[in-house]
This record gives sequence, C-alpha cells and structure tokens, in this order.
Amino acid sequence: MKKAACLIFLVSQVIVIISFWAWNHIHNPMGNVLTGESAGQLLAYGRLAGLLATFAILIQIILAGRVKWVETAFGLDRLFHMHAIIGFSFLIFLFAHPILVTAGHALQADTSQKEQFIDFLRNWEGVFAATIGAAIMVAAVGLSVPYMRRKMKYETWYYTHLSFYVAIALAFGHQLEVGSDFTDNRWFAGYWYALYIFVFANLLYYSLIRPIWFFLRHRFFVSKVVAESDDVTSVYIEGKKMESFKVDAGQFMIVRFWGRGVRWQAHPFSMSCFPDGKKIRLTIKRLGDFTEKIPELKPGTPVVIDGPHGIFNASRCGASKVLMIAGGIGITPIRSIAEELVAKKHDVVILYANRDEKSIVFRKELDDLAASSAGHLRVIHVVSNDPGWNGEKGRIDNEKITRIVPDVLERKVYLCGPPPMMKSTRKILAKIGVPKSHIFYEKFAL
Repeated sequence: MKKAACLIFLVSQVIVIISFWAWNHIHNPMGNVLTGESAGQLLAYGRLAGLLATFAILIQIILAGRVKWVETAFGLDRLFHMHAIIGFSFLIFLFAHPILVTAGHALQADTSQKEQFIDFLRNWEGVFAATIGAAIMVAAVGLSVPYMRRKMKYETWYYTHLSFYVAIALAFGHQLEVGSDFTDNRWFAGYWYALYIFVFANLLYYSLIRPIWFFLRHRFFVSKVVAESDDVTSVYIEGKKMESFKVDAGQFMIVRFWGRGVRWQAHPFSMSCFPDGKKIRLTIKRLGDFTEKIPELKPGTPVVIDGPHGIFNASRCGASKVLMIAGGIGITPIRSIAEELVAKKHDVVILYANRDEKSIVFRKELDDLAASSAGHLRVIHVVSNDPGWNGEKGRIDNEKITRIVPDVLERKVYLCGPPPMMKSTRKILAKIGVPKSHIFYEKFAL
C-alpha cells in the first residue's frame, strides 16, 4: 500500500504540472498556442521540458534524501537505483528545454539560434545563472557514470553531488522571473513554491534535523572496538535510552564518528548483531582511507547516526523456511537477521562464501548460534581459494545450492555480498526456479 500511495502521489504531481502547462497555453491571450504557429509550439514544448526537468530534480532530492516515508515503501537501496535511472533520464528534458526555447525565439525574431542564445545569456534575467546551474548538473550526472564512480572516493563523489543544491539555487530565479507559466498564472507559481518547500522540508528534516535530534537524545558513543580478523573490525555503540532507539536486525545506518581524521566522512554500515536495546554493533571491513582508521577509534568517541535505514529485515520473510546466502562482509546483516529468525523457530540455512578460512567473520558466533538453535540453524562455509580447507570448496553455484538445500524452492532467500556475487547468485536462483519475489537483497552501495 505504501508503494502504491507513493507512486500515485508521484503520478498525480506530473498530471498537475502538465495540466497547468496545458491550461496556460490553450487559454493564452493570443489563442491556443499548442495548435498555433511553429514558433509558439516550440516555445510551449520547450517550457514543458523545463518544467519536467525541474520536477525530475526535485524527485531526485526526495530519492537521495533518505526520506523515511518513501524509503520504507521501496527500500533505500532501490531508491538509489531509481535515483540513478532518473538522473540520466532527466538529461533529455534538460537539453530539450534550451534547444526548443532557443529555436522558438529565434524563429519569432528571425535570427539564428546562436545569436538568440547569446542574447539570452546577455540580456535575459537569470538565464546566465541557470546555464551555469545546468552545466553543474550535467557534470554531476556525468560523475555518476559507473566507470567514473569507481575511480572516485566516496567522499569526493558525495560532495560533488552537493553541488546540485547550488545548481538548483542558480536555476530557481530563472524559472519564476522568466517562465511565462508562472508569471501569467499565480496559482501555478504558488503550487511551484509549495512543491519546493515540501521537498526541501523533507530533505532538511530527514537528513539533518532527525540525526541531530537522535544524537542529542541518545548521545551515541563508541563503547569498544574489537578486531574480528586482520581486516575486519567491530565497533560497539552505546548511548542513553537505547531501548527507545528503534532498529531492526538487518537494517543499516549512515554513521559519522566524531574523531580525528574521520569526522567529515559519513558511511553506511549494517547492524551485525540482533539489537538488544542496549548496544549497536557495526562490523566494518578495511577497504579504503576511511575504513583504515576504524581500528584506531577510541572508546568514548561520539557518533552521529543517520538511520536506521532499509527494509532488509526479518519481517519480510513470511515463510517457515529460509535460505541465507552471504559473501565476505555481507555476513553482517545476515548474522543479525539469522539470530532473530532462529529465535522465532524458523528453519534457517546459511551458505557463507569466503576467499579463505581466515577471512571467515563471526565463525565462532555462528557456530555457537547453530549449536544453541535446537536444530533450527545450519551454517555451511564455502571457501574458494584455500588448499588446506576441508569443507565445501569453490563458489556457491547451482550444484551446491540444490545439493545442500534440496528444498530451496520452499524457502525465502536472503542475499548479501559484493554486487557481482549477488548478481550471479540471483541468476543461479532464477535458473533453479526461485521466484524473484522470494529473494530479498540490498546492496547498500550508496
């Protein structure tokens, strides 16, 4: 229901925008522009492209702003996927707007499009600033191309995307000062102001006010730091009134450790143990500059938490039998969800893939959990590159899944690991015949 309500809200706003635009041009004092001369039609559709480009940007802010009422409907991981798709799609409207408007005005003034565009930049209020804003937006979208994204640090990519807000500010004046849809229709202008206020109020509350409120209320701090392996560290977080900080096993949060060398960086990490109302445990693999400093965190370091986020949790299960497949550090949410499912007497099998034996995280914890589960949990480790390993070897494939879990088609599947591993495993599960609706995963690749 939440998902349907969000989609209905989105579609209704598009209908409102197109309706205002159509009314303005059909009831133009000079006659119906949409059926008039070519220049007028070019201008009309150029304005529509501008309106839709702006609306797409506002939707982008909602999708990336960790807005709770939207996130709980779709899951934050899928919102960021939608964010990426819309980010590239909106470029069509962004480029169509100046091309069509310039062509329309050039036709009316009987001049070249080049001369008309130069005239816009020199003499039309707000157009030069809007052009700079559009260039910033194009650059930000270009840096989101997977090839470019992989070459950038998370922080560089994140702060580059903050430039979008500067771009929006540069373009805002152009819309209301030059756009005839607003200057000729105060109701549309009022709606447009309300749309901006609604979007930025959500952004401000969920991305800034809410995390600050949680920190002031709970005073989160690092209570201890524990090395799980050579390159994996668990950080335990405690605070005041922890029992009232509602978090589900499997969810993740974006944390900022207020310590030297890391305080200007915030990263997403999953809960790695069942929340007991006393502590939070985040288990972090050393993968870059920020995570290199995690083992150096001192007890007492304040922590700002944005979250919890995600719908990767036990409440989605709805089945008595569960298969959980984890790869590497992807065991963190799997570990916490498994504990909750076992406590509820679900039949759980975990297939946990690693490169070698020393890379296995939570091995003793998982063994202890299985031993105390009264047969409700089996944990099978699969190691791909360790000649001395005596257990399952190779990678998790069709043969291993159907042999180890012959009743896989009766189970819901939870999947977490590196994106390539999850992609290949989903294909394997599809070949086996597991319905897509029975597979739950989140990549947390923000």
